[in-house]
Parts: sequence; structure tokens; C-alpha cells
Amino acid sequence: NFADGTSKTLGFILPGEYTFDTADKEIMEIIAGDLEVLLPDHSEWQTITGGQSFDVPANSKFTVKVKTATDYCCSYIK
Repeated sequence: NFADGTSKTLGFILPGEYTFDTADKEIMEIIAGDLEVLLPDHSEWQTITGGQSFDVPANSKFTVKVKTATDYCCSYIK
């Protein structure tokens, strides 16, 4: 949590398939690694690699298939 009220998390995800819930809108920045993401209201998986990002709408679920160990920074948008 930062003084201006914003929140971010840094994380490391091992290979596997994971589903996450979100209350707030999120911007997921992939720092290093390789994954596929299935976003709400999408029927196709998107490939995301280090240096790319994707947005997740508030109050939704999304699934990632992590191909290689992945570092990320998640920004929560209120």
C-alpha cells in the first residue's frame, strides 16, 4: 500500500494452471516469464510474456496457465 492509496503486489508463480478472483480492476504486468490467460468474456487464451500486461475487470475471475516460472506486478485500480 502506498501513501496515495494505491495498492500493488509483487509475486512469483510456478508453472501450473490457476484461477483467481478479483474485487477491484487489476493491471497484471508480467516482468519475466511466459503464461496464457483466459479473461472474462473471452473464448480464446492469450499468450503473455515478460514485458507485456493485461487488464482484468473488477468483480470477475480469470485463469492463467503458467508455462515457465513467472514474476509479476499487480496494480489494483479502485
